[in-house]
Amino acid sequence: MKKIIILFLILLCPVISYATILKKGPVTIEGYVKNETGWNMNENKFMKILNVIDVKGQFRPNDYFSLYAHINKFWDSAYGRVGEYRQAKDAMYTNKAWHGLSWVREMYVDFFSDYVDIRAGKQIVTWGTTDGIRILDEYVNPLDWREFSLKAWNDIKVPMWMLKVEVAPTVNGSLQFLFIPDFEPDYWPASGAPFEIGTTKKGMALVRALKQAGFSVSLLEERPKETFENAKFGVRWRDILGNFEYTINYIYSWATKSPERVSIIDPTNRTYTSIKKYHRVHVLGFSFAKTFVSGFLKGLTLRGEFVYAKDQPWAYLYKIPFLNNMEGLKWEKTDLFNYAIGLDKYIVTNWFVSFQFIQLIKSKKDVNGQPFVWPSAGPMDKVETILTLKVSTDFFHERLKPSILIVYGDDNDWRISPETYIEISDHLTTKLGMHIFEGNGTGLHSQFNNKDEIYMELKYSF
Repeated sequence: MKKIIILFLILLCPVISYATILKKGPVTIEGYVKNETGWNMNENKFMKILNVIDVKGQFRPNDYFSLYAHINKFWDSAYGRVGEYRQAKDAMYTNKAWHGLSWVREMYVDFFSDYVDIRAGKQIVTWGTTDGIRILDEYVNPLDWREFSLKAWNDIKVPMWMLKVEVAPTVNGSLQFLFIPDFEPDYWPASGAPFEIGTTKKGMALVRALKQAGFSVSLLEERPKETFENAKFGVRWRDILGNFEYTINYIYSWATKSPERVSIIDPTNRTYTSIKKYHRVHVLGFSFAKTFVSGFLKGLTLRGEFVYAKDQPWAYLYKIPFLNNMEGLKWEKTDLFNYAIGLDKYIVTNWFVSFQFIQLIKSKKDVNGQPFVWPSAGPMDKVETILTLKVSTDFFHERLKPSILIVYGDDNDWRISPETYIEISDHLTTKLGMHIFEGNGTGLHSQFNNKDEIYMELKYSF
């Protein structure tokens, strides 16, 4: 029934769009319907048949007040097909991953003044601008990783109920305060989903082995209560000095990307209990961007992001003797020192080239000789180096926009993502693209060696 309704809306949208769009006085309403279809080139099957309805509305009666709401509802029909990812359907078919009003993407009220701006409600905050790998804003909004990191960060950030206050004590300087009583973890693909990560596969293999050995298995989660003491607190200072912009960031957050899983195995009573726990983490960051306006480097932007995270839990492998030394996962706290240096420049008028040098550094090399692991469950070095290159341009007055993003990890780990955006009309656009994964099969991206994808997006905006 839902498929029929979605198809009906897509076909009807060109007829009703001019009747539903509203931009009158203080009220503005806009939106789109969209289909994203992805095909696995290695396994010859659909990876997604995603249908989306998205509506945004704003009420701004004056210069000092605004009310904004953004609703986004999707259904991925790939999970409804017989035999295709059916074990992951309940978790992945539609956006119900987050607790409470998951279809409300954003909903907040703004109060503006000359020196103080206040935004209260469900929202997304951006602190970083890196491509391919998150550095600075990883600890503000968690991510929905159902398609790993293949989409733009703001499209996959999990919105949070929060209070954001911006104070402008100087002409170019602003102080931002964040109070986030809401709690949401990063959402990883369920077992059986196209982009199920290696650590999930490792954990589920252990559960199956324990059940086959006659163990009673309990998988539990301890989420922090949404109280004042458990809230996230963040502050950012941002200033612009001529052509130099910088920020200083701090947040007292939760380590939601890699939560600890405490395993309690009782071979005598043949019970296994896994408890997912979340830990507090202090995060200090810094960013800068400098654009050169004269000389040999004219037009070049040099930018950087730096993060220090104290006591971040991270997974490593260990052997389970009574299961024939089968590998399981344990977690140990380590400090993270992550940074990215980027170079951006337009060449030949409208060709944009962006290069990034990224390093992910841990304070510990391993735990008792066992290395920390990627989400793929493959071993990580103490210092991991990642290079990215993004090239984009446009033709026909920005109606045709090809681009490519290449991400390379120093352990032979590749992601290559070409894409072409086409504006068919003022309301209708499409995207055609691919995601190609190559490497040793244990890296951040090469774990998806058999998930090379070709995709198409068709979007009607109203």
